[in-house]
Amino acid sequence: MGVRVRTAAIVLGLAVLGGCAGSTEGEPRSQQGWVPDGEPVNCINTRQIRSTHVIDDRTIHFFMTNRRMYRNELPFACSGLGFQRAFKHNSRMSQLCSVNSITVVQPGMRSGTGVSCPLGRFQPMKPVPAAPAGPAAG
Repeated sequence: MGVRVRTAAIVLGLAVLGGCAGSTEGEPRSQQGWVPDGEPVNCINTRQIRSTHVIDDRTIHFFMTNRRMYRNELPFACSGLGFQRAFKHNSRMSQLCSVNSITVVQPGMRSGTGVSCPLGRFQPMKPVPAAPAGPAAG
């Protein structure tokens, strides 16, 4: 019985490792290379935002449920955004637009007391295709 349990654990471990090895899927999508994919838009649907990733004081990536990503370059640096990496938005509609603003969320502070900054337009982005594996240089 001990052999079966050990074998199952090894198979499970290999399945988990196999899912990550040699794949950009294991790499956080925010760290993959991205290039512009079309003209910037004024608004995105808040119900389709799956996650966000703050890059720095001016750049936020919005990852959508439809496997798209939008980069928002704020018109001005938003003090503390890159350090705190957390924000809330003021949109009360189903759309988040370039006329909206974000507020940096600071731990231990009352809600709404952080720096507020306007958003920019939302640039649709697509992942850079993976380079084909070529012969090793020698």
